[in-house]
Amino acid sequence: MKKILLVLTVLFSFSVFAQKQTNGKIYIEHPAIDVVNQFNEAYISGDLDKLKELVTDDVKVWRLRNRKSNDISWILGTSNYLSKNIIDLEIKHYGGSYPDVLEYKQDGVVDVKTYEWLTGYDKNTGLDLNMPRYATYRMNSKGDKVTALWINDDESLWQKNWDAYETNENGVIYKDHPLVSKVRLLYQSYKTGDVEKIKANYTENTIFYDVMNSGIDEFKTLEEEFAQFDQYMEIFELVDISESGYPDVLDYSGDGAVVISWADFTFRNKKSGNTKTISQHIQHWFNEEGEIVREDYYFNPAQLPQ
Repeated sequence: MKKILLVLTVLFSFSVFAQKQTNGKIYIEHPAIDVVNQFNEAYISGDLDKLKELVTDDVKVWRLRNRKSNDISWILGTSNYLSKNIIDLEIKHYGGSYPDVLEYKQDGVVDVKTYEWLTGYDKNTGLDLNMPRYATYRMNSKGDKVTALWINDDESLWQKNWDAYETNENGVIYKDHPLVSKVRLLYQSYKTGDVEKIKANYTENTIFYDVMNSGIDEFKTLEEEFAQFDQYMEIFELVDISESGYPDVLDYSGDGAVVISWADFTFRNKKSGNTKTISQHIQHWFNEEGEIVREDYYFNPAQLPQ
């Protein structure tokens, strides 16, 4: 019985390996790569005549957003626009990558697959176009022209750039609003010096960003913020907070809103008796429930009275 099982196992293994079959070759060097390089050079420089030489009349172009293919007019139109409007436009191989040429035996097809990075910025919008660009170029039977092209790049970034040509609303700005009242009441609680009253304006998950004294996106928790606040209050007395101008509510089209405010904080050094007024810019981020979920402030401790 064991011999039978062994024979069956061996036969099964051979049958699995026998299912492998080559369908062509992969090349790291190939004449088709030269054609693709010429295409990219002509494309970014806006050499429309050269592009016409390097593609077939019935060339098809597919992008992620399109179910239907584009024709040669898309290639010429985008090349013309990009070469005239994108500053420092480059399409280069990404990192240590290099193009591969796949010669398919069964279909007699030759594809060049590239792993590139597109960079530049739009001179009209100022937006950086910095994105990976993976493309497949299918060659004609002679191998001297591109007959089909598939491009995968950052469609969202392209759309962001097209939108930047327009004027689009992203919400409403309010001068008077219930959230403004919440920020004013927060300032009133700071005047009392009562930490528990102040903390009641926040949630236990509120985060704090000391813009001038922290790393990028280095936030403090509620407890960390008020531990530092207590240290300052041992040395200084908060004498007054007065509104400078008026707060604005930025009620974005998405979730939440931000109240931006400007206020003058007057501190007294308890030891020297010296006082000084410091102008502050503060941003309070609210969730849909009207709770403060984040506070950003611009504070320079060197301005405190000595």
